[in-house]
Parts: sequence; C-alpha cells; structure tokens
Amino acid sequence: MGTDYDAWVGDRVSLTGTVIDTDPLTISAEYGAGEQVRLRVSNVAVDAQQGDSLSVYGVVEPDRELSSLNAYTVPPANYLYIYAVSFLAGLWVLGRIIQSWRLDETWSLVPRETPLRIRDLVFRPKHTEDHDA
Repeated sequence: MGTDYDAWVGDRVSLTGTVIDTDPLTISAEYGAGEQVRLRVSNVAVDAQQGDSLSVYGVVEPDRELSSLNAYTVPPANYLYIYAVSFLAGLWVLGRIIQSWRLDETWSLVPRETPLRIRDLVFRPKHTEDHDA
C-alpha cells in the first residue's frame, strides 16, 4: 500500500500499526524494507491509546484513510508479558533437555540412562563415576 496507495482504494485489507495520534486516530505501519505508511482510521469502535498496536480490517479509502470494519488493540505491556513467558518456557525446555539428554564423544545428543536430577548436581559424591555425565 505504501508506494502505490491509489491501487488499493476500495479493497479490503488487514493492517497492523502503532497508534501515533488519537484525534484523529492515526497509525503508522511498516512495509517493505522498513518504510512507514501513516493512515487515518475511521469507524473504530475501540479505545486506542497512543503507543498501542492497532490491528484493523477495513476498506481502503482515498486520502490515506482506512474505514474500519473490525479492529482491536494490544497494549505495549502485553508484549512484555509475551516475551517473559516465552523466555521462561525456553528455560523450562532447556532444563528438560539437560535432564534427559547428554552429549556423547561425537557431540551428538543421546538419551541419558537415568534422568539427571537437581539433587544429583547439588549433592554429587566426589568419588563416584557417572557414565551419563
């Protein structure tokens, strides 16, 4: 839509952008190689705040306007939650891999004969040989 906007007029599109102004509601959306397009959004039934991510399904109108048929916002705080939960899930998966698998001499992952436990790492006897380590 950015370089040939007039070709899109009358088409239905789905677009996500950052709210940069609320009166009138204006979003900035990225396209191509980091280029930006600014659009006014009309007929929106959501309370969008500056900085929110606004996803809009609507009809492209002349003069850089998008007439909304459906829209929803995602506050910036939700992205922090998404990244935090994903990071914790990644740590959990890494822990499960370390618990159940080990590297052999050829740097291949092979299953452990007995799963590794935290208790084994903390209270490991110094004079025993562990074939899974």
